[in-house]
Amino acid sequence: MKKISLIILTLIIAGCSQSENASKKLIEDQLSKIIPIELNIESIIDSQLPNFFEVKLSDGSFFYVEKGGEYLVLGDIFKITNEELINLSREKNYSKAMEMLKKIDENTLIKFSPEEIKYKVFVFTDVDCGFCRKFHNQIASYLDEGIEVNYLAFPRTGINSETYKKMSTAWCSLNRQEVLTGLKQDKNFENIDCNDNPIKTHYELAKSIDIQGTPTIISQSGFTIPGYIEAKELIEYLK
Repeated sequence: MKKISLIILTLIIAGCSQSENASKKLIEDQLSKIIPIELNIESIIDSQLPNFFEVKLSDGSFFYVEKGGEYLVLGDIFKITNEELINLSREKNYSKAMEMLKKIDENTLIKFSPEEIKYKVFVFTDVDCGFCRKFHNQIASYLDEGIEVNYLAFPRTGINSETYKKMSTAWCSLNRQEVLTGLKQDKNFENIDCNDNPIKTHYELAKSIDIQGTPTIISQSGFTIPGYIEAKELIEYLK
């Protein structure tokens, strides 16, 4: 009897597994027809949302697809508890940002540090971005709050642009802080490049967590703020 039960159980598990694999294959085939040609499906796994798979693409973006392949959910998913709403999508984004932060080479950052560091933020910046300039013009206010600003480069117009060349000049200069500040004040510098230029790496890191614009501010905990925010308000998010 035990042997028969074991055989039946094995058949049930095998049947479920084959059915789920067939469902994943169906979804993969359907999505391959509609996602941009430059992207690939990196994984299709069970999600925290019942009866839905979580699909992750090669650019780091993700969404949810019903296991029958009929419905797709793009956006934040909330779990309802007795006390609060838990944003499952935001928690996943925190995790993605944290993984990205682990890949950063500290030597490639342009740092502006206060005398006493209370908080650290990582800021993807573009020297031709108006709000990036506004943020940097007020750098002293962030330092006064004990916030260390760690700049990474994200030329919004791409890695073959004039902005890219300007930012290469800043990151390849002996005085990175001075040149970065000057570029954001429309000062002219002779373009230079270097073998250890990190701009492409920074650009790819930004794309890996689907950053679209600048400035984008990321805390040490992975909390991401897209856009400009004043020092006093930023502190409230960092506490």
